[in-house]
Amino acid sequence: MQTRYPFLLFSAFVSVFYASEVWAATCTATPECASLGYKYSKEECPRGGLKCPTGDSYYCPTPRPKCNIGDIFYTDNTCVAAANHDSSKTVLGIVVYVNADGVGGQIMAPWWLDKNGNRSNSGVGMYWSTEYTDVLELPNMTSTTLAEADFDSCGNTDKIVAAGNASTYPAAWATRKYAPTTETAGKWCLPAAGILRNIQKNWSAIGTAVNKVGGASNHSIYWVWSSSEYSNSHAWSANLEFSNLDYNDKYDHNDYVVPVLEF
Repeated sequence: MQTRYPFLLFSAFVSVFYASEVWAATCTATPECASLGYKYSKEECPRGGLKCPTGDSYYCPTPRPKCNIGDIFYTDNTCVAAANHDSSKTVLGIVVYVNADGVGGQIMAPWWLDKNGNRSNSGVGMYWSTEYTDVLELPNMTSTTLAEADFDSCGNTDKIVAAGNASTYPAAWATRKYAPTTETAGKWCLPAAGILRNIQKNWSAIGTAVNKVGGASNHSIYWVWSSSEYSNSHAWSANLEFSNLDYNDKYDHNDYVVPVLEF
């Protein structure tokens, strides 16, 4: 029986050596996430993407785009600089605000609205409100500093339309009636004061894009309503070519309405 042990030990050694050779021959490097399609950040996948099993990147079929202020934004969820405008695509708006993390932001339609939410190249003045009532859920921005820091266009608009109907709050309701696409119907908003201020600061780039896509040529002439409230009787507004905000009587029908959309 003793003479069999050396043979068994030798066989075990050969088996281990052979197995290690097979492992060395078949083992490959773990593929990088990007090569597998996981190339987006968590912020770029707002509807919940699929995380790469070996990294921190994500995959999502419709990622939230990264755009620059003044870019032209299309209905296919892409954006390009005005100089590279693709006339074969349908324009949804012009990028007027980019979130702090660089992902997503707000676009502005390159034309005015009438009270029924229809596109108007000439513009139609309308009331912010037909009665002097404080929208209780909407914080009063009682200084320019507060108004300039308000970027919550859609949150503000939600509160305004919840407080009354289209007869009571014509400006906000006009934006909610605007529906250039089925996907964006009911999602357009009256811009917050901070968004209007951002448009003023970047009007050169934004105005260039508006002209490039054939938008309203008088965008910089008229005063525009914001969704930021000053008091029960006044709301903030801005002339897009100027460098300041002002609060105006809600019952003034001379201010125009331009809608914005979060992307």
